[in-house]
Formats: sequence, C-alpha cells, structure tokens
Amino acid sequence: MVYDAPLLDQPFEKRLETIKANLATKNAKFVKLHEHEKCTGQKHLDKEMDRVLGMQGEGLMIKDPKSKYESRRSKLLLKVKKFLDAEATVIGHQKGTGRCQSMLGALECKGDNGILFKIGSGFDDKQRRKPPKIGSRVTYKYQGLSKAGNPRFPIFLRMHSGM
Repeated sequence: MVYDAPLLDQPFEKRLETIKANLATKNAKFVKLHEHEKCTGQKHLDKEMDRVLGMQGEGLMIKDPKSKYESRRSKLLLKVKKFLDAEATVIGHQKGTGRCQSMLGALECKGDNGILFKIGSGFDDKQRRKPPKIGSRVTYKYQGLSKAGNPRFPIFLRMHSGM
C-alpha cells in the first residue's frame, strides 16, 4: 500500500495525484494506492473514527493537503486517537532498564475487572523515582481492550484522587 511519495517536491495532494497517475500506467498486481479522503468536518471525522475503531484500528492520520513532505514530527500530520480512562490498584513495581535502571520501569496493576496488566509509560522521572505505593489507586488511559480483556497501550495519568 503506497500512501505517500516523499521524494516528490510537491504538496501532499499533488503527490497523491502523481502516484495515482503513475500506478494507472502500470499493471501493478501487488502495489496499490492507499485511498485518502478529505475531511469535511467534525461529523465526518467522528464517523470515520468509529469506522476505523470498529475494524480494530487505532485512529486516524490527518494531513494538510497542501503540505510538503517532512521527515520528522510535524504539526501538518496529526494522529487522532480515542482514549478511555479507568482506575487500577498498584500490586507491584518493575525495575527500569537503560536510562531508567535505577527507577521504576512499570507498575504492575490489577484492574477493577480483575485483569492483571502493566503500565510502563506516562511517568516523569520524579514519578519514576518515587512511584505510587503498592495498594494505591491510579488513573490510566488506554485504547480499548484486547481480546483477552487487557487495556491496550495503558498510559499512567495520575494518582487516583480517592473520591
């Protein structure tokens, strides 16, 4: 699936036209242009997001059609994802490795549904040096559940306020 042509010094929508025209002249059995669609507004974005999430996708990429290709993070190409949040109980700590070798690597958690999982991202160094205590409650965000019921890509948000 071809979704861009970074070597063409043209705006994104022109690069797509060039790819489409080029592939039309070939009888490429195994090469296909990934279809792109212009977003017409919030309702369109929400509908497309629901469609992609329904197919177990993570989200959408939104690009300025007039943008030139950038080989780094760009404000002209945005990831749009939906996150859920929940609370869990800390049941253990895993040591970090590499840069975090003397700090927390991940929290071992038990969700309210009884599922055991780890949260390894979302912490700053201060939190990694003094992680939430075992037995404390934390709030995390995630991107839906796996087939086994585990939170997908859990990210630490904060200590639970205890309301």
